[in-house]
Amino acid sequence: MRLLLTTLLLITVTSVQAQELDTGDTLLEFRDGIQYKYDPAKFSAHFRFRMQNRFTYQTESTEKLAPDEVNFEVRRTRLRLDGHILDPRLLYRIQLAFTRGDFDYDRTEYPNVLRDAAVGWKLSDNTTIWYGQTKLPGNRQRLISSGSQQFVDRSLLNSTFNIDRDTGAFLNHKQGNEMPLWIKLAISNGEGRSTNNKDSGLAYTARMEWLPLGSFKDGGDFLEGDLARELTPKISIGTAYSNNKKATRPSGQLGTQYETEGLTRDLESFFADFLFKYRGFAWSSEYGKRWSEDPVFTDVDPTKPIVIFKGQGFNTQASYIFENNYEVAARFTKVWGDREIRKFANDTKQYTVGISKYINEHTLKVQSDLSYTEDSRLHAPGHQYWTYRLQLEVGI
Repeated sequence: MRLLLTTLLLITVTSVQAQELDTGDTLLEFRDGIQYKYDPAKFSAHFRFRMQNRFTYQTESTEKLAPDEVNFEVRRTRLRLDGHILDPRLLYRIQLAFTRGDFDYDRTEYPNVLRDAAVGWKLSDNTTIWYGQTKLPGNRQRLISSGSQQFVDRSLLNSTFNIDRDTGAFLNHKQGNEMPLWIKLAISNGEGRSTNNKDSGLAYTARMEWLPLGSFKDGGDFLEGDLARELTPKISIGTAYSNNKKATRPSGQLGTQYETEGLTRDLESFFADFLFKYRGFAWSSEYGKRWSEDPVFTDVDPTKPIVIFKGQGFNTQASYIFENNYEVAARFTKVWGDREIRKFANDTKQYTVGISKYINEHTLKVQSDLSYTEDSRLHAPGHQYWTYRLQLEVGI
């Protein structure tokens, strides 16, 4: 009965922040979500939820402003739970998603609600190992939560090249404190979320981050925009590499699975990124590249060749947040394919401007952005269009 009453209390007081309630053995804290502790040395749970409600209007072209797409949607609705069990060093992380865009329907064709399910062991203050399903240590923008973005969504570079989530073993290690160097390693199936590896190939991923001017305030190197308003300049330089052996999907962990049994390709990905923050100003840039042997093949259907996007991409964005918590931001993204795929896949340039109002930092905000996009393809006419998006994010 006591546990039931405590659970009901968790649900009914989610709007309360920065408060504590002591009920004997149980401690509830309402700060950046809800924290529940029953004998804190043995068990803790940190509960969060968030949703993104979005409106999108995309024109037919820059001359014809009639809608090619107009859509109201709940883009993301997620629940997250993390904490420790029995020992403060034994960690767990669970995240569930409940919208179609998060279900990975291209491959599964069923509601794949599980995003994260991992158990960790904290070897020391600087080293943690994880086992289970979670994000691979790839490009920075993918590692930053979709709820901590300064535009309505991530860039085209991320959607084209990111290596997303996978199931396997992960190691995070920090070397030094004054100028910390993070080393993040992973060995995983290479097949993406909630998938068994049915071949002998695995994925090997490594990432390093160097912070030459010290750590960011409040973990700001993985929050877009400078909401913390760093009092001294802060820089992070990162690089990542992934080698996915015998991938059965054109983007490795993402994309529609090949229908032909035994059809695979080896994929390699490389990322480099840079981040600078100081007194409300933030600037970040990323470079991504993927390569593979024989990126175009017709093993499934000669009339509809399968194309692995072999190419490169670049994204840069800058922002400033005013004292009233309004932020203005601008972004430029370019993605281009190698010669082998240019007649099958678009080269794209996108220019975006955005305005955000942070009501409670990233957990309660209103965002809007306007993008001008140029698509081109070898021996085909180009296409230019506008996209406007408006989004409300609510969470705890």
